[in-house]
Amino acid sequence: MRSKILSRDKREARIAYLILIPIFLYIAFWNLIPLILGVLLGFAEYNVLRPPEWVGLRNYRHFFASGVYMRLLWRQVWIGGIALGINTALSFAIAMALNNKARGRGFFRTSFYVPAVAAVSVTSAVFVALIDPFGGGLNRFLVSIGRDAIIWNHSQFWMVFWIVVYFVWRSMGPAIFIWLGGLQGIDPSLHEAAKVDGASAFKRLRFITLPGLRFVAAFIILTGIIGAMQMFDIIMFLTAGNPYGRTITLMYQIYRHGAVRFNLGMAGASGTILGIFTLLFAIIYFVYMQRREAKYDA
Repeated sequence: MRSKILSRDKREARIAYLILIPIFLYIAFWNLIPLILGVLLGFAEYNVLRPPEWVGLRNYRHFFASGVYMRLLWRQVWIGGIALGINTALSFAIAMALNNKARGRGFFRTSFYVPAVAAVSVTSAVFVALIDPFGGGLNRFLVSIGRDAIIWNHSQFWMVFWIVVYFVWRSMGPAIFIWLGGLQGIDPSLHEAAKVDGASAFKRLRFITLPGLRFVAAFIILTGIIGAMQMFDIIMFLTAGNPYGRTITLMYQIYRHGAVRFNLGMAGASGTILGIFTLLFAIIYFVYMQRREAKYDA
């Protein structure tokens, strides 16, 4: 009898492997192999027209010695940090509002999620049309209320502002749904008991809701860090690095090296360094959350 159970387990394991192997091969082909090639290209000089030439650490030394790439990395960090902070706080506030039993909440939940599934090329074209300095919707509105038109794409402040707005608008929907899942996982009896004891709404939020959402918050922030460090399509479609290159981030510069200038060696080195920095940020945050969790449990 036991041998029959073991043989059945083996058959089920084989079926599972048969199902999973094609998925792993697909992931390896589209993710792992390009990753390895990108790392290797960082040690070479390659412009597609000639065979790769091994140059060792020259591309990496140039990355740190020139100073330009570190400025672009820092710009990626602070723009992404602002967008992530606003997205985390705003999505939490909206999730708190949508968690209440009110008429029409299903409509609002759907409307907040639509931007996440809409094509970036389409939605960014709408934003570009709105902020067009000549005939754009926002400038027409400003003129109609007696204000001067703003040349948005000549100001670093305004273009960063619209990058953040667009990032938050697209990223808010998934974050809201994750927050909602966490809110609905908190035992309602805890809030009811706190109400009976006379706890205010702020105290219930501080001592019940926020502690119950610490794992959800960690997941949202951790994935948000990765998303912010990969911010590329927004820059490409919305600003293209303007004004005067002041919104060029490291991720966008990697694209320009690889797809425009065909400097694949520098693109590979920059991509590898960006990936390492992203991993470091994620590890630092993960360790910080682990220590906080240990302190909380103690």
